[in-house]
This record gives sequence, structure tokens and C-alpha cells, in this order.
Amino acid sequence: MLKLRHITRALLAIGVCMALTPAVFSVGPIVETRLFPVFSQTRVFAETANRAGVEFHLEFRKRRQCEFLGLAWYAGPTRFPVRFEPNATEPPQSLTRPIGFHRDGPWQILGLWSLQETTAFAMHRCHPLWITMTEFYRS
Repeated sequence: MLKLRHITRALLAIGVCMALTPAVFSVGPIVETRLFPVFSQTRVFAETANRAGVEFHLEFRKRRQCEFLGLAWYAGPTRFPVRFEPNATEPPQSLTRPIGFHRDGPWQILGLWSLQETTAFAMHRCHPLWITMTEFYRS
């Protein structure tokens, strides 16, 4: 009888864990993004339009040490490609930056001539469970 009770409790614990797993993977990224953003205090300056698109410099504070995966810049539902330092002769070795204040540019968004009413999201790998998306910029 004692053995049956232990097996029942073990199965119940496994069932509860299995039931909570989808909730953790659904709610976890949202909670992490709101409570522990990778970036803050993004400010764009020296914005100029040219034939290819808009070029600008920016400053931001990186708050967590995470691996940079990409940047998605949107105007409405349309995603625009971002070129980091478009005039550089060599591509950057790594876009993963250390924690702290950064000033960078020029960046160029191809096909977009103003940053008005745009939003950017940065994707990072902070741990193996999911990709962390942080709102990087909103005008």
C-alpha cells in the first residue's frame, strides 16, 4: 500500500510539471523581456536620408550580457533590412557588445527614408530556453 502511494505521488508530480511546462515557455519570454530587458535608453541622432535609405547614429545602454542574433526594424507591418556601418571596409567581427553605454553608427535602413512611426526589436540568446526579444527603438 505504501509503495502505491509513492507511485501515485510521483505520477502526480510528473503530471503537474508536464502541465506547467507550456505555461513556462509561453509566459517566460514575456516576463523576461518586461523585467530584464537587454537594452534601455536608446537614442537616435544625426538622422539623414539618402538614396539607399535613412542613415543615423545612436546611443544605448546594454544591461545584460547576451549573444546578439539580429535586429528587426519595422514601419507598420513591413520589415526593413538594417546595415551596420555600411561604409566600413571590413565587416564587424562581432555585434555582441559588453554591458554598458554604447555610441555607434552610422547604421542604415534600406528603403526607409525616415524613422518616424517605426519600431525596432533586438533578438538575443541570453540562455538556452528561448530567444529574448527586446524593444530596441520606438518613435
